[in-house]
Amino acid sequence: MFNFDFVTYLAYNLDLRIMKKLFLALIVSFMPFAAIAQNHFAERTGKGFIDRYSDPDDIHLLYNENSFSWQSGYVMFAMEYLWKQTGDPVYFNYIRKYVDQHVDKDGNVHEFEAVDLDNFVSGYAILFMYEQTGEERYAKAIEKIRRGFDDYPRLDNGMFYHARSIPQTWVDGVFMGQIFTARYARTMKHPEDFSEVVRQITGSAALCDDGNGLLYHAWDPSGKSSNIWSEGMGWVAVLLADVFDYLPMDYPGADKVMDILRRMCSGLKGCQDQKTGMWCQVVDRPSAPGNWNETSGTGMFIYLLQSAINRGFIPKEEYQPVVDRAYAGIIRKAVVNADGFINLLDCSSIGLMRSFEEYISQPREISTFAAYGSFILGTGIVELVPAE
Repeated sequence: MFNFDFVTYLAYNLDLRIMKKLFLALIVSFMPFAAIAQNHFAERTGKGFIDRYSDPDDIHLLYNENSFSWQSGYVMFAMEYLWKQTGDPVYFNYIRKYVDQHVDKDGNVHEFEAVDLDNFVSGYAILFMYEQTGEERYAKAIEKIRRGFDDYPRLDNGMFYHARSIPQTWVDGVFMGQIFTARYARTMKHPEDFSEVVRQITGSAALCDDGNGLLYHAWDPSGKSSNIWSEGMGWVAVLLADVFDYLPMDYPGADKVMDILRRMCSGLKGCQDQKTGMWCQVVDRPSAPGNWNETSGTGMFIYLLQSAINRGFIPKEEYQPVVDRAYAGIIRKAVVNADGFINLLDCSSIGLMRSFEEYISQPREISTFAAYGSFILGTGIVELVPAE
């Protein structure tokens, strides 16, 4: 039986009680999603977010964390996607503002601490700025973040701890660490680091696979956790969608990563909610009483599936209907309040839970930052990338 550490539970969930109250206090009257023109969800959401949080460091104020955190890092990840697809400088400038609030002229990274894998993902935005500008201070900052892995603890099988104090593998942590490492290996010309990317992706899949390509939330030496959490597996989906931007297809083990990608796509197809097109909080049990359609994970899965279709990794004729149903479902979770700001319903924001009942009994959050990133990615890849 998977060893659930109650101290771990408290550390990763206590602050959510405060966050829920803050989010509910922010929500005002809603207008239907139909008020948004079709095919404009991603850009409308991205620009509305920037208008609301004009100072990127304000993102962390709703969390008891520093501002160089995974929430901010994932929002920047989504903003980079919008910039690449549209060329609109508003997204580039927002990312640069965030990065420059954390990287000083000497390349020091304010508020970065290599205490858990979540804290590495914001380094992805610094890599982006270095690629675009070539500024040496960004290169110095990147190397300082990379050195955070040098003494980072591992389990006996080589998998990173989720946090220095948590000797467990969480699938969400694989994204947080390895999306940075994959880009670092290519951009900073350290191809030897691709071996770590392959090790962590294939290792987590071997430990957490349910037999159908889906991934249980976590593993430790006592065994697997017993549930497949939508957003948790969704992080791996986003990593798989983008990893071949960096990992060479002929690199040793890349074929195994591709197999994991295709198996996950197949597994997702098999457990899509046929009524709504979405995926549920506990992914593999869509018909279980009390399970509910979850927005953030659905956006992540759309991003993987459409990306894999666009790249020719999976057959369009088989998977495009899956994406189309999911897109139709997720946009129904977008509502607009009186000032035009888009809110997102039915979002999940939790840590590791003990049981199916605990996962599905979590409150359906409104407008989490993870959901904003996922919604932008999931709608954006449908709206902004023409299907071939």
